[in-house]
Amino acid sequence: MLSIQQNIKVAADAIVFGYDETGLYLLLIERKKVTNGKSWAVPGGFIEDKETPEAATVRELKEETGVSVKFMKQFGTYGEVKRDPRFRVISIAHYTLMKKNGVQPKGNDDAKSAQWVSMKELPELAFDHIEMVKMAFSQLQRSISSLSVDCIADEPTLEDVRLISKLLSKTKIR
Repeated sequence: MLSIQQNIKVAADAIVFGYDETGLYLLLIERKKVTNGKSWAVPGGFIEDKETPEAATVRELKEETGVSVKFMKQFGTYGEVKRDPRFRVISIAHYTLMKKNGVQPKGNDDAKSAQWVSMKELPELAFDHIEMVKMAFSQLQRSISSLSVDCIADEPTLEDVRLISKLLSKTKIR
């Protein structure tokens, strides 16, 4: 007889990079409920019973920021036992890259606000979200350098690839 005692919640998080001529940005939310003194986080939330992790990521992003995307690339699973002080949460992380021109995020649902933040000026993030951002950024750098930008919704032009490549090479995450 199999007897497993678990009380684990599964979440999905969205790392959304935006770019334009002025630089590379990250879409962040300001949480209504501060966690460990940190109110800034990447958009995300719990996966519903009849939902895939990718669908949950797209839904949570839309609910918390008003930003719609067609595709998110899964890149990692985060499961440190105490990553969330409230309870045990395993998060499946996804990322995407988009032109930020014309995309105006607006805080909704669990988010007090939502905004594009320069990658050069990231605030301290809640939970282990900075680790997620660093890993997604690293994957993005690799995909650009191989010209396989498989996380961007529209086919990038050569000009886009050059701009993105330049922005990625000049950006350092502290």
